[in-house]
Amino acid sequence: MVGVRRRLLHAARALREVLAQRRRDREAGLPVQPLGPRARRLGFVFAALVRQRQLRAARAVRRWRRRPAWTGRDDHGAWVTSINTMLNEDPDVFFDTFRMTPLVFNELLALIRPHIQKRPQTMYLEPGHRLALTLHYLASGNYQKFAGVHFSIPKSTASIVIRETCQALWTELRPLVLPEPTVERLEATMEAFWERWQYPNCIGALDGKHCILQNFHNFREGEWLNYKGTFSMVLLAMCDASYKFTWVHIGGRGRRHDAGLWRETALCQRLENGTFPLPAPRLLPGGMVVTPPAIVADGAFPLTPNLMKPFRQPEIVSDAERIYNYRLSRARRTIENAFGILSSRWRVLRRSYIASVVTSRTIIQACVVLHNYLVLNQENVPPHQYWYIPPNVQDIPGFRDHQLPPAEDQEEDADDAEALPPPVEELQGPRAIREHLVDFFVGPGSVPWQWRYLTE
Repeated sequence: MVGVRRRLLHAARALREVLAQRRRDREAGLPVQPLGPRARRLGFVFAALVRQRQLRAARAVRRWRRRPAWTGRDDHGAWVTSINTMLNEDPDVFFDTFRMTPLVFNELLALIRPHIQKRPQTMYLEPGHRLALTLHYLASGNYQKFAGVHFSIPKSTASIVIRETCQALWTELRPLVLPEPTVERLEATMEAFWERWQYPNCIGALDGKHCILQNFHNFREGEWLNYKGTFSMVLLAMCDASYKFTWVHIGGRGRRHDAGLWRETALCQRLENGTFPLPAPRLLPGGMVVTPPAIVADGAFPLTPNLMKPFRQPEIVSDAERIYNYRLSRARRTIENAFGILSSRWRVLRRSYIASVVTSRTIIQACVVLHNYLVLNQENVPPHQYWYIPPNVQDIPGFRDHQLPPAEDQEEDADDAEALPPPVEELQGPRAIREHLVDFFVGPGSVPWQWRYLTE
């Protein structure tokens, strides 16, 4: 239909120019030439296109103003029947369906209601209906068409509602659950990584995840094709010791390497030019070496003073380096687990879905902030009452027989760092920092169970 309309407009414009020229010649008293072959041809084309459009309009008469399948939404739709029953009487089934308790659902609805509230007309969906439809789509991983059928909503309406609600979730929740990093927050992250995963001076774990989708029609075929042979959008993220995302970069094309995407991010550039709010370098617990705060990542990323990665297999020449790889991997595994929890709770990220570039990015953004929001909601309850990340899906941090240096000693070491020589990275570089960490993990920072890794 778009092509017919475009040809019709071109033919009408050309014919209009020919007739306007004839009119100007007649008014000026100039002899009017008869219509040439081009003008007659344009007239025939114009008449044929007008007739074609009339025939199509006659065939496109709507059978219904509103389909019978959607007329009973207010009487027997899922929102007014099963979901209201789950919301009020069966919270377990409600959690399995929407990945949150009824109490958290109502709190979330109160936060985003101003963004998704429409005019009070009968044809508009109420905010609770919109949020339930979006959460059901994200949690089930079903097609938008089938999610709409479940809620007695046409496919086009379901697509608009999901896109608008995902954007509202990102807009409202991002300042609350994904704030800008500060020195205080990064220091708390460093303490949590040492206490839980026994890795010192770590401000986060970094990695990328390929979110599978269908190829976009307005891009070349290879733009979004990843090394696995599927089309994907890259979620590059960093998390803390409790599986909360602290920084995300969404929208990278699947064909790009993680390291290439990382170099183009604002976080990488701020680390390089020194504008990122990093905490001051600290003494390694129980040691005499000052190291800067660093991110842990896998071998795909570059080695820098603020980004530590494991030794490659050909580079390993001693058991101490194997121990270093093991200890770094324990901390880096948090981002792998965070991605696993994210995709298991929000299963839209586990299958290929159909959406535009903007909508795909918005869907991933909504899943990220929902993950952080729900992780934060369970932090104030005992571990045996965790509902979003139950204990049986988490890694075991380690045996309890390991005695870590008291927090007071760590603070004193950090205070004494100013009296020591300049930080290590200013003197020797990232490889020397990694070598100091190797010595630390087999010396004052060793843990009893790490030696079992060499024999398994």
